Amino acid sequence: MQEVDRTTATRRARRRLMPAVLMIAVMTLSACASNGIIVESVSDYGPDDQLPAAVISGDGFLKGMLVGSEWVGKARYTNSAVYDTDFLDRDVDSRGRDDLYFDRPGMAISYFTGHGILADGCTATPCTSSGTCMRLGVGNQIDYGACRFSPLDAPRCCYMTPRALVTRSPFDKFNGVVNYTSGPVRFGESRQSGGWAGAGTNGGTNLVVLDISHGVLPPYWRETLQDAFAGVHLIATLMTAGGDTASVAERGPTFAARWAAAPDGNVAQAWLDTMAWLPSSLGHSCPGGGGGRGFNGCGCHIVVAMDATARGAANKMAAGWSQLRNDGYDGKGNRFYSARWLCNYRLDTGDQAAWVRP
Repeated sequence: MQEVDRTTATRRARRRLMPAVLMIAVMTLSACASNGIIVESVSDYGPDDQLPAAVISGDGFLKGMLVGSEWVGKARYTNSAVYDTDFLDRDVDSRGRDDLYFDRPGMAISYFTGHGILADGCTATPCTSSGTCMRLGVGNQIDYGACRFSPLDAPRCCYMTPRALVTRSPFDKFNGVVNYTSGPVRFGESRQSGGWAGAGTNGGTNLVVLDISHGVLPPYWRETLQDAFAGVHLIATLMTAGGDTASVAERGPTFAARWAAAPDGNVAQAWLDTMAWLPSSLGHSCPGGGGGRGFNGCGCHIVVAMDATARGAANKMAAGWSQLRNDGYDGKGNRFYSARWLCNYRLDTGDQAAWVRP
């Protein structure tokens, strides 16, 4: 496994509510504290599409975070009680209700586990460099061509494809597809961040976890997540480099255990370490060595931070758990990003060249 750190420019139906059962700082900030946790998990996508581990993983994360801690469980929704509108911003699309659910004020951590979309934007066109791919994207692809490869795929032309999480409820208004790349998704906007993302200031979550298949695909983490950053400190998700994410019940509770083991530790590191602590038997191998650890093939845990300055993005990546409770650190823009990843196999380089031929 190889860890890499890169910094660069860039109601309705009744629901079951769950009651409540230092970092490196450049300056001291006095701000509103957020300590809430919301978990939304979908295991039931229909008779022939079950992810039994999803709800178990989400519940395990919530239970692990609430034991003897300062975190407060604000809400737990599962299966048909998870609506696509929970994740959509009301100020961007009036049908959105994220200010009441996934991104409500007072949240420190918002965790979703379920399906992600499969489309990888790749064609059958072989390539030797990204320059040969040019602008061939079609359909829902975006014209960012890359000559991408992995231990499971020979170099071929791939294109940026909007990523989405998937819900399944009779109350969905977007067919259960939550496009967080180019859809009306904005996370973390608050009075402290300001309304620079066009999403008002009625949000507030500081860490978003997307425990889904193909949360991002290399090398498009910036393009995938840039619009979703509206003040949120960090987005943690899964990046597949060949194969798929394995649905495992252990991911959520293992992440919570990393917090319990080091409550003053680094948040991004805890997400990376989560994969390292999962057994290699969880999933399938990656050709050339490695594999498992929650992936059916080759994959990585990845964390992305964005802010108006490179220093701001880097500070968020260096942040401890206590900073997640301080809205004074909310992002003031998304021009710069910092990204870290840990993969279940050895990479040849520490940057995008690990997956893309220039």
